[in-house]
Amino acid sequence: MGRAGKDDLHLRQAPVSAVIEEAAEPHMHRGKFIHISEGPEEDGSRQQPTILRKPEVIHGLRNLVQNAVDFAKGNVWVETAWSASWIRIRITDDGHGYPPHIIGRIGDPFMRRRRSERERSRRPEYEGMGLGLFIAKTLLERSGAQLRFANGTDPYQKIRPDSERLGAIVEVSWPRSKIDAAAAGQTGSLGSNQPIKI
Repeated sequence: MGRAGKDDLHLRQAPVSAVIEEAAEPHMHRGKFIHISEGPEEDGSRQQPTILRKPEVIHGLRNLVQNAVDFAKGNVWVETAWSASWIRIRITDDGHGYPPHIIGRIGDPFMRRRRSERERSRRPEYEGMGLGLFIAKTLLERSGAQLRFANGTDPYQKIRPDSERLGAIVEVSWPRSKIDAAAAGQTGSLGSNQPIKI
């Protein structure tokens, strides 16, 4: 049974929306509303991609959602889009955003910002050390992803801002060859058709 479980393709791959929901699930009932949406970009197929269900991807995305929920006022948006060559996940919130002076250093270990007295009184239990973003960035980059961080209030940032989503923005992008189950040679539960040699 142990070997059968390891070979079960349904455990190793899943639609991208299922992976997002699995990553976000522990934070769904923490008092913030998590909006999840997905859809193709202009040159993307209408069919949602099936991606490799790697633990580092799920854990990395879970840390990013946790960070957004920790600092959001009330809403977090997780948007997935795909094209013929890329799969992108953008996580935004309606909080205050990243401190501008640390945006270039986000993901460095022990990179935490000092909390104001107001923040400490609102969330006395939170004592982050900056390791969550470091771990998420490291895990996701190992899976072939590229990460970009920005604030929705920054007029010079290149990630599309939205009038509601003026807090922190993180965009995770993979070339399809790195995460798409079909591009990586994974096949359906019956396998691929191979010619029989006699």
